[in-house]
Amino acid sequence: MADLNRAAMLGRLTRLIADDSSGKPLEGRLCQAYLAILGGGGAAITLSYNTVDRITLCTTDDLAARLEDLQEVVGEGPGTAAYQTERITVADLSAGDGPWPLFTQAARSIPTAETLYAVPMRPWPDSVIGVLSIHQSTPELPDPEHAQFLANAIGAALVKIAPDESDLDGRPWAARSEIHQAAGMVVAQLGVDPDDAFALLRAHAFAHNTTLAAVAQEIISRRLHFSDDDTS
Repeated sequence: MADLNRAAMLGRLTRLIADDSSGKPLEGRLCQAYLAILGGGGAAITLSYNTVDRITLCTTDDLAARLEDLQEVVGEGPGTAAYQTERITVADLSAGDGPWPLFTQAARSIPTAETLYAVPMRPWPDSVIGVLSIHQSTPELPDPEHAQFLANAIGAALVKIAPDESDLDGRPWAARSEIHQAAGMVVAQLGVDPDDAFALLRAHAFAHNTTLAAVAQEIISRRLHFSDDDTS
């Protein structure tokens, strides 16, 4: 994917989160932003998909909730496969049994369920934290590179701390202070709350393959302004 496309997608994600006044938690607004950018009828975010710690953070509609619950009950489906294989996985719910007969047979009884695709959220290499699942009424899918990039960026926004910042408490006070100062500037620029600001910093650091400290420096020096149309 061209750097310009990455910047445009990240910029739109930032604006959608900043403009969303629904009052939903961050994960719900990230789901809605994904749909606004790439399309789809509804979405769900589930962490630790195939473990006892599995938790569905958000569903945008009843159909997304039912499809997530069904996959957990029968223990199979595109979400399970995406988490295991770390690849985008698609289920045509109008076709034959396919690789998940229990799931597809049960899903056919749910009105309007036609296509479900699942994207592993991989905010850093070799570490899938969960799955972003999207249902839609058409078989056409978004560009897989775009779908994967945006899911990864959303995963980075959701984690509480980036992997290369895991030793943040051991860093000099000035470095920690700059990150908090930068988050405060994002709050002022976009009118979001501090949790959203840190989430956007993490997504930006992921998208540009850099660290929170480096992003903070860019913001404090005013080389990066999140209210600009282009966040590259």
